Parts: sequence; structure tokens; C-alpha cells
Amino acid sequence: MVEFITYQKEKYPIRISYYVLEMVSKERGLKLEEIDNNVEAQKDILWFALVAGHRMAKKELTLQREDCIWILDECYIEFQKALFKFGQSIIKMQEELPKDTQNKKKYRLLKKSFF
Repeated sequence: MVEFITYQKEKYPIRISYYVLEMVSKERGLKLEEIDNNVEAQKDILWFALVAGHRMAKKELTLQREDCIWILDECYIEFQKALFKFGQSIIKMQEELPKDTQNKKKYRLLKKSFF
């Protein structure tokens, strides 16, 4: 699912996904359930969401990683809405999963991270 944020009157695709969580977890040395409580991780989540969004949209990413603090400053509400949608999709997916408890544990961690 690709969402868009508007920064300096331009729309940019973002995609919050497993790739994003994995990259932030590796870079920050955080467990999945720790990412949401780490304010500094917001910039990293945005950066990797921009990378993933541009890849999915087949667009060139022209923004710089160091701009993420200013992008968040301008687009924080839009970004949070995209995070919320991602969290909601995880909940929906978890509800649709079969009674396979091992898979449910994995998605429960994602759900805890965003709610």
C-alpha cells in the first residue's frame, strides 16, 4: 500500500512495510516492539518508507536522508496517518489469519509496535 505525503508542495510516495521495520531494526539495534517507542526512529522509518514508496511507484527519490527531520516537521500528521493505516492493516491481517499460532505471534509483535 503506497501513501503520499506532501512536502514543500510536492507529493512523495511512502510505503510503510516489513522492509521498513527490518531496516530500522537493524540500523538502530532495536527489537520490533521497541521501534514505535523510539522517537529518533521516526526519521529512519520515514526515510525507508520513502525508499520503499519510490521503488513501488517507480519514481526517483530526490530527497536526502538528512532532510527527514524537516519533512517530518512539515508532514508529521500525514506521516502518522500512514503509520496508523499500516497498523490497521496488520490488525486486519491478524484477524484473517488461520489459527496458526506461530504466525500469529509474529503479527502480534507488529500489532504491539503500532498500538
